[in-house]
Amino acid sequence: MVKILNKLSEKRHFIVSKNNIINNSFILEGSEAHHAINVTRVLINEEIYLIDKKGCLYTAIIKKIYNSLVEGIIVDIEKNYNESRIKIELGISLLKGSKLDLVVEKCTELGVHSITPLITEHSILKKVNVNRLIKKAEVAIKQCGRGLLPEINEAIPLNDWFDKFSSKFIIVLDQNDSNNSLKKILSKNKIQDVILVIGPEGGFSKKELMNFKTRKVKFANLGTRRLKAETAAILSTGLIDHFVHEDKF
Repeated sequence: MVKILNKLSEKRHFIVSKNNIINNSFILEGSEAHHAINVTRVLINEEIYLIDKKGCLYTAIIKKIYNSLVEGIIVDIEKNYNESRIKIELGISLLKGSKLDLVVEKCTELGVHSITPLITEHSILKKVNVNRLIKKAEVAIKQCGRGLLPEINEAIPLNDWFDKFSSKFIIVLDQNDSNNSLKKILSKNKIQDVILVIGPEGGFSKKELMNFKTRKVKFANLGTRRLKAETAAILSTGLIDHFVHEDKF
């Protein structure tokens, strides 16, 4: 027997397909419905948040609960929900083990628009499990309350990725550059979007560093400590997001 909810409970986030939003109604099915019914144990008349992964947040009220479906009505829509004013495109050298999972999870929470694993001269791995990374990102947007799922790309060679952004503002994190902190770079430039590049654990090769200079990228460091690649990715993304929300640009 389905219990009726008399008071508003804590708002919960679920991912919904745009195809399952018709007029002012919604349907949750599959794994999201299973999670709602059996894990979070949603109730009739409970208010929940629905994320369509395209940037919209729907405030919804549950009206029916079946064995494998949840149905209800949409009462409000917010576009570009919890999105930054600029796009951060993150390119990070392929990392071993669960390190890339951690980067995807935390940088999704911090607002990156896309994440691309990069194949560099010092990369040990050459490919990634994109589907697993997408699932990590989906969990992250539900946890942090974000409407947009960042684009998670297949691993590509570093130079091929750079060719896509030849006219963009590119920041390469290089701990050997002691002259320019990330804060200084952000403060001195009026930025629309940021292409952020994080190198491999062994650093970029001399050939790659020379190639960067011909492309006129901005080199920046994160201080005097030698950081792991995953730490640098999370910290730099957070700093950029902080600067945007503090109206420093």
